[in-house]
Amino acid sequence: MSLPRAVQPAPEEVCVAAAEDRFTLYDLRVEVIATGRPMVCGHRAGDWFELSGETLRFGQPFPLYPLAALLPILPAKQRQTAPADWMTTDAEVACPDPNCGARFRITRTGTREFRHGEVTVPQPLDRVELAPGYSISRLLKGGWQLAGGHGNIGRDEAVADMFAFAEAGLDTFDCADIYTGVEELIGAFLSEWRKTHPSRADAIHIHTKYVPDLERLPTLTRAEVARTIDRSLARLGVERLDLVQFHWWDFEVPGWVEAAGHLADLKAAGKIRLVGTTNFDAAHLAALLDAGVPVVSNQVQYSLLDQRPAGALSTLCAARGVKLLCYGSLAGGFFAPRWSGAPAPKEPLENRSLTKYRLIIEEAGGWERFQELLAAVFSIARKHGVPPGAVAIRWTLDRPHVAGAIVGARHRGHLHATLAALRLRLDAEDHAALDALLARAPGPAGEVYALERVPGGRHARIMKTNLGTR
Repeated sequence: MSLPRAVQPAPEEVCVAAAEDRFTLYDLRVEVIATGRPMVCGHRAGDWFELSGETLRFGQPFPLYPLAALLPILPAKQRQTAPADWMTTDAEVACPDPNCGARFRITRTGTREFRHGEVTVPQPLDRVELAPGYSISRLLKGGWQLAGGHGNIGRDEAVADMFAFAEAGLDTFDCADIYTGVEELIGAFLSEWRKTHPSRADAIHIHTKYVPDLERLPTLTRAEVARTIDRSLARLGVERLDLVQFHWWDFEVPGWVEAAGHLADLKAAGKIRLVGTTNFDAAHLAALLDAGVPVVSNQVQYSLLDQRPAGALSTLCAARGVKLLCYGSLAGGFFAPRWSGAPAPKEPLENRSLTKYRLIIEEAGGWERFQELLAAVFSIARKHGVPPGAVAIRWTLDRPHVAGAIVGARHRGHLHATLAALRLRLDAEDHAALDALLARAPGPAGEVYALERVPGGRHARIMKTNLGTR
């Protein structure tokens, strides 16, 4: 069963959700209370345990036999009942041992919303064929947030998080050679996955990037390209890279067509399965395709805050059969409740994602405009009973020629909210509300990634352009 979404405590009567796919259960707290008679089962007044969804959490050891007597009552107590029903009015239960004076007070502490699709037979997740014979999950787990600048996360914890996403069906992971330590982390996950899931050893898809250092672009050689690809193979512990996405910092520096050609040669040699690009605009992507580079995908920023790919790039992708893999749909975490109605954040921001997407918000009309967009997203989320981030992700997935959205979910606590985007279907009313706001504040102008390439510009200044040798 998927972990349900916790909501705020509700009053005594909780209305049944209007949508037929949803139902609500109470969270419970069970506490030992004294009655004046001695307790003989190992209880102490104040001992407790909680039931959240289907999960029991104990504050201390709890005797087995009283627990066994309580368990059949708890699922009934979780259900919504009429005000006069004894499950509503009666809150205390005696210990089943007649010689024990303990009683157990059962308190409804809040509500938790489920969808039937989450607690019955799992439904296949959306997939897309990126190339003939190669399909990926439409949601990809991003790896940038594991590379530093977003708080520390241990190896074991990161690997456990990857297991949770893969076992939920999100089996496609995105990383890069310049994401410090991330290829190694994913390599550790792959090694453990093969041991524990031998029949599904090939089910995991890893997309990495080839990002030569800015300072190395003028003198880049075929041998250097090959060494970097070999390094990614070693870090990931694989014989062939599923998808290598090529990024070039400055198109004014020649050599990018040749470098992409070297990747195509490594594909022909069997070290790379598929070649893609990252942050290529329409003109430069067309040049690669015209040169015979077999590009299948282009990873770009595409979101409610940035619609630059919607023009020439989408037209080119439609004509040449290139899919879009999109990052930025969650704006680094800005589509979250903590920012609704909040004042504009001040520098320094707490992580690199917020720093990056705060600049994009400015390009999209500023903080007040963003608050209007956030209010619309929250309204749509409440209507469908999903987290607000699911609305932002779904909007991106609904764009033409988008194969998948890369979501920077740092840990498995974000898994439920991420999966909600796949179940969500935005209707005409939802799109009309968002379109009206986007018409007023369409986001950054110009070609894809053009602002980020301006030398000395505020977007370029936050980039780390020489990490490839690490």
